[in-house]
Amino acid sequence: MRARLNGLLFALLIGACLVPSAEAKKFRYASGPRAPEDSVLSVANTYLDPVVRSRGPRVPYTNLQLTEFVADSAAARALATAPLDRGSHAVLAPTQNHPLNFVLEHAFLKELARRGVEVTVRRTPVPDDSVAAMYANPGDPLVEYTLGSAKITYLRLVGWLPGRVKIERQALVQGSVSMREPASSRVLWTGDLGQNFVDRFSRAQVSLVEEARFPELKDTVPVRNLDKVVEPIIVVGVVGGLVALFFQNRP
Repeated sequence: MRARLNGLLFALLIGACLVPSAEAKKFRYASGPRAPEDSVLSVANTYLDPVVRSRGPRVPYTNLQLTEFVADSAAARALATAPLDRGSHAVLAPTQNHPLNFVLEHAFLKELARRGVEVTVRRTPVPDDSVAAMYANPGDPLVEYTLGSAKITYLRLVGWLPGRVKIERQALVQGSVSMREPASSRVLWTGDLGQNFVDRFSRAQVSLVEEARFPELKDTVPVRNLDKVVEPIIVVGVVGGLVALFFQNRP
């Protein structure tokens, strides 16, 4: 009897050793949707590819790149209601000289190309209607744009920790666009240009976003006055005193 019992225990022990141990399996997904590493600017304009890394400092858009982005949006919105059919031809010209006319000209050319409109470009204003007729076929409209303002403004400083302070900047493009017949100067259509965009970049990267050739796209870095420095200190002191009194008066 004892031998039979010992044999049964031995068989159970061997069976327990042969049963594989239960372990939690780990699954890792090799693919799947990932969160974008940069702002929506890279989605709106695929030709502006920001230099970003998963770890490390982020290189901001330059002031010129940001102005081009705003000009693209302004041109698309302004020409949304323009009576220009696919396959038609137009003459594009500025109404006045501006050092940043090339930004708005490029924005209009991209939008007109997207709509399938052939364009003849003038880089100087049209002096009168007779000259305008020389640059256009009969019936081709003259699209004239006015760049009233294209500038970068540093609005304020954001943050207090050293190395974490950011500059909030605004890119603004304002102006107008119109379409008329070259021969009769009859206005066929007119639209407004107005678009702005606000973002933030590190204060230590001012030299990376500005260019000496375009003073319109530079601004003075804002500073904090004494009141703005003392006010947070007073608030923190009052809150800290109230917390201390609360714990001292607890039973």
